[in-house]
Amino acid sequence: MDAKITPTPDGPLHAENLPALKDDAGEVISTDKDLWLCRCGASKNKPYCDGAHNDAKFTSKRIRQNPPAPAEFAGKDLTIIDDVGLCAHAGECVNGAPNTFFTKEDGKRISHPDTTPTNQVIATIRRCPSGSLLYKTGGETQAAYATESGVRVEKDGPLLVSKTKLEGDAQPATDDHYTLCRCGASLNKPFCDGMHSKVKFTDDN
Repeated sequence: MDAKITPTPDGPLHAENLPALKDDAGEVISTDKDLWLCRCGASKNKPYCDGAHNDAKFTSKRIRQNPPAPAEFAGKDLTIIDDVGLCAHAGECVNGAPNTFFTKEDGKRISHPDTTPTNQVIATIRRCPSGSLLYKTGGETQAAYATESGVRVEKDGPLLVSKTKLEGDAQPATDDHYTLCRCGASLNKPFCDGMHSKVKFTDDN
């Protein structure tokens, strides 16, 4: 059966049929086919749910409404797709190709595909864990980067999901890879928006 994750209302993420749950180092920590993963940030048994969402009065309400539509920036060899509403602020883009990502114009972030070698831009986009950045070649969107289905638990950060269907109304740019909030503070639930850094979320409590 296909792997899938269902965000439960005001509760944990229900993961079914995952080949493996892995830690930040890529080591397998569970092969259970039925997992309940914390997303309130309060569990004492992270990454698993222990019911703390009830006492924490966790809400799965999505605060950020009507995010901007994905923007496209055409270059000679590829077109960059930037879905800023899904950005987890992992920093791979500005670290990997700082001349391409991002400048600001009228409050919007702008990409410049031709200021960096094409292979470097592609490699950088492929390291974006959230799917916020994708690219087109020959008019076709390239989004298949992951090699296997599964979930990796980033230390003090989100769940990095690959080739796993997300159930519900909120959908990622691609099922191939996306990031889910674990700290409970995201304004863009169920997706990570980088708030774990601001609230100093940690796995150690």
